[in-house]
Amino acid sequence: MRNRQAVELLWDQSRTGCRAVELPACDVPEVAVQELLPRQYLAEAPPPLPELTEPELVRHFVNLASQNMSVDTHFYPLGSCTMKYNPKRNEVLAGLPGFVHLHPYQPDGTVQGLLEVFYELQQMLAEIAGLDAVSLQPAAGAQGEMTALLVAAAYFRDRGQRRTKVLIPDSAHGTNPASAAMAGFRAVEVHSSSGGTLAPEHLATHLDDQVAVLMVTNPNTLGLFEPHMAQIARMVHDVGGLVYLDGANMNAILGITRPGDFGADHGSVHAREDIQSFGPLFGAIDPSQHTVVAKITDRGYRNTGGGQGPGKAAAKVHSGQDVLFVGIQFTDGFAQPTFGGHLFRLGGMPDIQGAEVGANGVRVAD
Repeated sequence: MRNRQAVELLWDQSRTGCRAVELPACDVPEVAVQELLPRQYLAEAPPPLPELTEPELVRHFVNLASQNMSVDTHFYPLGSCTMKYNPKRNEVLAGLPGFVHLHPYQPDGTVQGLLEVFYELQQMLAEIAGLDAVSLQPAAGAQGEMTALLVAAAYFRDRGQRRTKVLIPDSAHGTNPASAAMAGFRAVEVHSSSGGTLAPEHLATHLDDQVAVLMVTNPNTLGLFEPHMAQIARMVHDVGGLVYLDGANMNAILGITRPGDFGADHGSVHAREDIQSFGPLFGAIDPSQHTVVAKITDRGYRNTGGGQGPGKAAAKVHSGQDVLFVGIQFTDGFAQPTFGGHLFRLGGMPDIQGAEVGANGVRVAD
């Protein structure tokens, strides 16, 4: 029974007339769909959905899940964004009613507690990154990196430069080429050395006045810390380019070094803050000062000023507050066992020669 319900499609298990759940009665006046949508968007008949009872539906997905290897059933060595262990307390934090029931467009005077949490998280992430400011608007890691590239595009546009290339090592995070293309750049692959890291001499062959950004993941996807990172950042800056730090593996360097210490101009956190779909952007660039100038307004917001930015990254002014709560408890909790609880105030060691972490362990948070 288990194997059949786990392998067979819901279509194959469907029996006419079975029902799993009924929607509650509509509590607002009903309007015919024909009055709301143009005719060309209306289906000629309802979609032929599978019909099952609720127990059959539950068994199907539970049996499917039981065939997977997961952090709840086995030791799972891959600590990536989506697969590291997320403590169960996260679910409690993500569901705090005093915050979850807030509307993203409520008057700011009614959400000062929420703004305080966001501000503290921004301060923590800025300290951890060694950069000046953080935007909580990107809702996921991929959106965070694309937003970073849009910021870079605005930076060069404001300076009257039309740069076309984004350099991406072959050991970088897999979403980087797509983000570069969506932001209007041409992705150029930079080959790693035989040791699996980015070699300055290889990078030098790609550097010219068309380079906008070097997107580098450090530690990289092979689990190796880039030992020449500070030198590489200087080389990119010498041709007027910017360095983006993909934070997919940033857990491995917490308390050891910071992106700003080895020359990164901006980057994104990805999901290293203890949960998937977490994408704050740190270190956004102000065209006039090569950094963001942050200020606190009398309304409680942390604004960034100076230069022409790319505009809003999302309709909301911030990412989902449930995810951000998890991020702040992770960051604060990580500080407790480290040097008097001041993890995010540690200085960095920019170039760590020979530093190496196993590829399956660089992102493990537990």
